[in-house]
Amino acid sequence: MNMSRAFWSFFAVLVLSGAVIAVAGHAGEGAEAAAPPAPLTEPELIAVLQSDGDWAQKQEACRRLRQIGTRASIPALAALLPDETLSHLARFALESMPYPEVDQVFLDALGTTEGLCRTGVIISIGARRDANAVPLLIPLMRDAHVETARAAAGALGRIATPEAIETLLAYRADAPGVTRGAVNEGVLAAAEHCAAAGNPDRAAEIYEGLLASDASLEVRLGAFRGLVFARPANAQDRILDALRGDDAMFRDLAAQLVAETEGTALTGVYAQALPALPAGGQIALLRGLADRGDAAARPTVVELTKSADAQVQVAAIRALGALGSSGDDVATLVAFLASAAGEAAAEAAREALVSMRGDDVDSALASSIAGAAPPVHATLLTLLASRRAEHAIPSALEGLAAGEADVRSAALEALGLLGGPAEAPAVIGMITKTADASERASAESALNAIVARKGEQILPAVLEAMNGAGPDVRLVLLQTAAEIGTPQALDAVLTAMQDANPEIAGEAVRMLSNWASLDAAPHLEVLARGEDLTRYVLGLRGYVRLAREQAQGGQKMEMLTKALELARRPDEVKLVLGAWGTLNEPGALAALKPFLDQADVRNEAALAIIGVAGQVKKDNADHKALALDALNAVLAKCEDAGIRDNAQKVLDGLQ
Repeated sequence: MNMSRAFWSFFAVLVLSGAVIAVAGHAGEGAEAAAPPAPLTEPELIAVLQSDGDWAQKQEACRRLRQIGTRASIPALAALLPDETLSHLARFALESMPYPEVDQVFLDALGTTEGLCRTGVIISIGARRDANAVPLLIPLMRDAHVETARAAAGALGRIATPEAIETLLAYRADAPGVTRGAVNEGVLAAAEHCAAAGNPDRAAEIYEGLLASDASLEVRLGAFRGLVFARPANAQDRILDALRGDDAMFRDLAAQLVAETEGTALTGVYAQALPALPAGGQIALLRGLADRGDAAARPTVVELTKSADAQVQVAAIRALGALGSSGDDVATLVAFLASAAGEAAAEAAREALVSMRGDDVDSALASSIAGAAPPVHATLLTLLASRRAEHAIPSALEGLAAGEADVRSAALEALGLLGGPAEAPAVIGMITKTADASERASAESALNAIVARKGEQILPAVLEAMNGAGPDVRLVLLQTAAEIGTPQALDAVLTAMQDANPEIAGEAVRMLSNWASLDAAPHLEVLARGEDLTRYVLGLRGYVRLAREQAQGGQKMEMLTKALELARRPDEVKLVLGAWGTLNEPGALAALKPFLDQADVRNEAALAIIGVAGQVKKDNADHKALALDALNAVLAKCEDAGIRDNAQKVLDGLQ
């Protein structure tokens, strides 16, 4: 934990990035978007800062000057430092500039700013690590303005000259409560700087002082972490001491450091100490060793899977998932799937078996199935599938023949996840054979999952299984074929429309009416020409939907013209007219106008005309004349006020 960063985050001021929003208007169809204006130059940006422009303009100027500003920008930005609304923007523009003049600007601003503006200036001085500022910052640690005092302590810690460090250390004991935390955080930042600058001994001295102090827990945790890296020779002893202690936060940090610190010998040291630690320390260290990933700790971890402490046992099981890799490790974990250790241990074992890596793990899991109790058998199938193991498919196929329903369910789930054309017949077989509704639903879900991945490759098995199957099964398989949606699947649906079973025949008609490709259109037209009312409605609706969604240009117009001929009732005529409104063909207007004379469909015809006319371009005189004529007809014959208003708006736009 880097507490100096936390301190500066506390004081950081949000920098509004600002965005230039361009609103592009359209002068008319085909008008080209205007080129964006060229970015302002530095002199122009400076002029903005010195003008009476609004806040948004000046914040954008500050943002740009942070990117392109030179020495020339410094005076204009410096003038904004006392401004409560713009000071933070000016500071962030200045902070990034590589000019020594900026440091002097900030030093001068200490005398011209107050309150939060001065606090921000101090933060910027700390960010630039200006050593010349130390004499000015030292007295500000005692400033009556608390935020100023805190910022000064933090800045001294970031600057971290010897004078700054000694002053912070000397002041720490006498600092008032409201600023003592900031002083300690400044000291921590100074120690981090010493360590980064190649002076680990000085850093370690400071860290040790912080650890022994009454500093906040966060600061002491930061000091502990820093001390481990500043004096690596003593790191293992400090880490083990923390693991033996009662403070859970220090134990957790120690576990994290076990994972982060380098050195192959350290794993053996930690593993050797593990059995003697208290339970809390064992749990933390097991987590650290798991994250460390060194299999040298594995034997000790295996022993702790036998711990009498349930929480330690669970932690050891999880660690074995990270460190184990052999068949023996698999056997150890599999034993917990059905043991009396409890659900927590079983769940940890499941998670460990999913994550464990090693060439032998999958084969060991598959081998564990033999003789396993049904619940464990089912779990092992699920685990193999979760691991995407090649052993999952043969094990799942064998599981379909098991006598227990939960094993068969797990096998179906695995095949749904991993199966393909070779496994589809076995899944279909479950659909055809089982009398259990729940199991059939599981088999159907598995088949649908395979179809979603493999699609057309599954169709031959589906069609073959339909031959001789009972009505319920044929219906399920017909739905699967329709989901695949190929021409061969369409043929199966057309055949099913003639089925002697009315439920299958009716479902096939509904499938055809929802077919997604245009090759269904001729068959839908046949339905729409028939005498059966249900088939007529479904056929025409499906035909119009395909025309609207799939057909283009001349084909769309041809299909919709035919649909108007097929429509027998006002409801279907309205449906067709609605589709005409999506046709971007001026010639459609002539076909639509006569329907304005039919009272029961007049409004639908008018809306369709408005839709087509709204897409006509002004610069085509012939098309424009057709559109104007049709729109005037709408105004003359349609009484609906809303429709008339829309027609008038389109008419006005064309004139």
